[in-house]
Amino acid sequence: MSLLTAIGRLWTLRPVENVSEVATEGAVIGLSGSSLALWVGLDRWLAGPGAQFEAWDTLTVSLFALLVLAVAFVASAASRPRLAFRSALFALLAVLPVLIAVGFLIDLELDGGPALAARALLWLYALTYASRALRTLSGRRQLRAIAAVIVVWGAFFAYCQFEDLSSSLWAPLGQDDEESGDMPASTAEALLFDERAQIDDAVDRMSDSAGGQSAVFFVGFAGMASQRVFADEIKLAAQVVDQRFASADRQLLLINDRRDLDTYPIATVSGLSYALNAVAQKMNPDRDILFLALSSHGSADPSLSVSNGSLRLEQLTPDDLGTALRESGIKWRIIVISACYSGAFIKPLQDPNTIVITAAAADKTSFGCSNDRELTDFGEAFYRDALPSAKTLQQAFERAKAALALREKREHETASEPQAFFGSEISALLDRNPMRGRGGATLVRQIEYR
Repeated sequence: MSLLTAIGRLWTLRPVENVSEVATEGAVIGLSGSSLALWVGLDRWLAGPGAQFEAWDTLTVSLFALLVLAVAFVASAASRPRLAFRSALFALLAVLPVLIAVGFLIDLELDGGPALAARALLWLYALTYASRALRTLSGRRQLRAIAAVIVVWGAFFAYCQFEDLSSSLWAPLGQDDEESGDMPASTAEALLFDERAQIDDAVDRMSDSAGGQSAVFFVGFAGMASQRVFADEIKLAAQVVDQRFASADRQLLLINDRRDLDTYPIATVSGLSYALNAVAQKMNPDRDILFLALSSHGSADPSLSVSNGSLRLEQLTPDDLGTALRESGIKWRIIVISACYSGAFIKPLQDPNTIVITAAAADKTSFGCSNDRELTDFGEAFYRDALPSAKTLQQAFERAKAALALREKREHETASEPQAFFGSEISALLDRNPMRGRGGATLVRQIEYR
């Protein structure tokens, strides 16, 4: 039987006779090189033009190589009768190109629930493949070997999550790296030069507040370019807020994202102040509401992290945000801050016309900010799970807070203790103007002038 025929039969979960005849040293070396070349090539393609090779991350690749050897060894040693190590390694290397290619395709094309479902199917295929391959090699079902493989594989990926290890060897253009200063000067200048023009264009496209109905204007701020979770969270927030407040044609997103330097204005402290002033010109100050969503790393200073490649940007403090809001003249405000220590923003921002919701107390961290996540833990609990179906913002907050408490207890994390302040005046306003039903077409009702 030829090598390609044997691999094809393994991929399609069919038995292969005399695997040892095709599992030669040359075949093992060839499959290893092919898998590595596929990984590096796809990674380079996804990183886009101008990406730079990160030599330091080859250490992570070495860890993955050790994982492959460890899984093959465990499968070999735990099987009865014991299998030849080279045969077990061959069977594992044969399926790696499939797992790599499909994994990259899922990351490229899918998000949210569909991505989770696709990954679950991929893991199911991998488990079924391992079971059939070991039976082909030994002639018996190898439940103990499968269990041992799952333990080793699971422990490794738990370690990757804990250490936030990245499997990428290429840094996209604009990768956050202040120390190396690797963003070309022309790129940095273009980003800053275009920022106000992009904001003006986005605000010009917004619908004016017309007639006697109140309107919700959404401004999103994703602070860290180096981790996609913040950009993805703000994009989801915009979608959910539109579902509940009909804000699709009144949205402005300021986003730092190393994957995309062009679509949105970048997030800076001065840009946020400029954006709020511009949006305020579209709003009726007596009746319209600003929904401001911010997502980034937070520090105990307190401040929100703001970075985009090697640009030297100011960090966003509670005083900065408070000043920008006051100078804008926007009266009615809903502010949601997804970051560690974000509870420290509540006191400087609270007034009867403002709601402030934060992912953590002033002295607590929040969780889920790693680069392999699509949403933070708070983003999942509040934007994804609670807000789409809650009757009020307060109910959405209480549901999210309870869900996070259960999750953190289950995962043995220190409680983040999300905080909120609900101003009496805006709470009364929202009581008279409830959110639209999920997916419904209820309009925000006319509010009484105060």
